[in-house]
Amino acid sequence: MPKIDSGIILVVLGTILFSSKAIMIKYLYQLGIGSLELQTLRMLFVLPFYIVILIWSLQKTGWGTLSLKELLGCCAAGIACYHFASYFDLLGLQFITAGLERIILFCYPAVAILFGWWFLNEKPVTKIWLALILSYAGIIVFFYADLSFGGDNLYWGSFLVFIASIFTAWYLVATQRFSRQIGSQRFVCLAMISACITLLLHSYFADVEDLTQYSANHYWGILIVAIFMTLIPSFMISAGVKRIGASKASVVGAVGPLFTIILSNQLLGEPVTWLHLLGLLVVIFGMRQLKN
Repeated sequence: MPKIDSGIILVVLGTILFSSKAIMIKYLYQLGIGSLELQTLRMLFVLPFYIVILIWSLQKTGWGTLSLKELLGCCAAGIACYHFASYFDLLGLQFITAGLERIILFCYPAVAILFGWWFLNEKPVTKIWLALILSYAGIIVFFYADLSFGGDNLYWGSFLVFIASIFTAWYLVATQRFSRQIGSQRFVCLAMISACITLLLHSYFADVEDLTQYSANHYWGILIVAIFMTLIPSFMISAGVKRIGASKASVVGAVGPLFTIILSNQLLGEPVTWLHLLGLLVVIFGMRQLKN
């Protein structure tokens, strides 16, 4: 029996945990909580863990050759992904299904390739253009299948999640660059701590509601999102990408949308038609073009 690469296992498990986040967030919305309040509590729960892990890592190996410019780059990438992308994603999830949200976000590797072309001079080959065309054709099919279920704000919600995928792609490009210089663990910690700080400032100036007014179910749900769907998978996927590479990880990550669609159908009663499955298959086939 062939041995499965540990990097693949890490990416699969991390992707499944990350993908489950959309289901839990939709459930928390049903309990009654705003997107900014949810995001703020999530970051408050997770921030101490990243601070402790960063301190422990620095005590072991120090900062290395990290310059001020690179430090600011790590911080900016974290703010882009875990503050802005997460915020737009949570806003979008109020208007669209968890399955559509996940399939739009799943195409961030293709956007990251375009960023790599523009900012790192990594010119895409024909296969990559094919991946882009197929991936977004699949999104259009999935979107069309959701038109009769998504309500009046389907376009707006999809647009918000697409913006989130652009910020996530920026983070992926930064990960490839900075994790090689300072290590994936320290990069993730710096990125998350920066995002936590700016999000808490955002919440303060936006006058979020009293965060002590919610029920135990709210807090337990957000704690699960923070630990099992943010903290743990962030390190698992980072470690997996380091082992197998970003391109292969994006292919393996196809399990994410599939898992979300099945789970959202079973737990939230969200529709799954043959058009949804066709759109998903086209997206997965498009992402497979990035394998080599």
